[in-house]
Amino acid sequence: MNKKIIITGGTSGIGLACAKYLIEKKYEVIITGRNKENLEKAMQELQNKAYGYVSDTSKLNEIDNLVHVIEKNHGNIDGLFINAGIFKSVSFENTTESLFDETMNINFKGAFFTIQKFLPLLTIGSSIVLNTSIAVFKAFPNTSVYTASKAALESLAQVLNLELASRKIRVNIVSPGVTHTPIQQKSGMTEEAINNLLNHFATTSPIGRVVLPEDIAPIVAFLVSEASSVLRNEKIIIDGGTTL
Repeated sequence: MNKKIIITGGTSGIGLACAKYLIEKKYEVIITGRNKENLEKAMQELQNKAYGYVSDTSKLNEIDNLVHVIEKNHGNIDGLFINAGIFKSVSFENTTESLFDETMNINFKGAFFTIQKFLPLLTIGSSIVLNTSIAVFKAFPNTSVYTASKAALESLAQVLNLELASRKIRVNIVSPGVTHTPIQQKSGMTEEAINNLLNHFATTSPIGRVVLPEDIAPIVAFLVSEASSVLRNEKIIIDGGTTL
């Protein structure tokens, strides 16, 4: 029987690339997205070889509904890629409470409770992969709340690896560098600022380009596979060497 993997925020960027890759590897892939239209587009791009559900990870009642539907339609699951997240480029001084809450609700609170509520469906020996960021250890301006939310997620991983050890459930991390995904267009940055950012990392990276979602997919696949069964709290930095 094919292993079943859930990817939150699977309608674009890293999540969508991972869905494509895991489908090729014969996994049963389940993606989520906040927007019905974007979910439908993603499903078309995946040639309807995945299962898709509309769910807003920042709303606990929607996580509850998602768990209920997936249990009914799919039963137990073998892997969970916590990928849903947002980034808004705002200085510390200009960060509002609403922006703080929105970022934390999606990037940390939503991730926290998605894991908690899916635990009853996770098989013994299953894998949880968290998508964080190099911003946790390399400072960037205008990222204060985003950085804090990702750092909180990494701290959570340590505790979960201890608490879930009896079920042989492992938690590991992918930490992407600047990656060419739609998250920049949604960040509030100008087109010029985005181009300058991507050009800077393309010219300073040892690989001579920015990281692409397709670069991250094989690493996520490794972490959800049995090949990584001995890893706990491992953080794989995927930045093309820009933080060397």
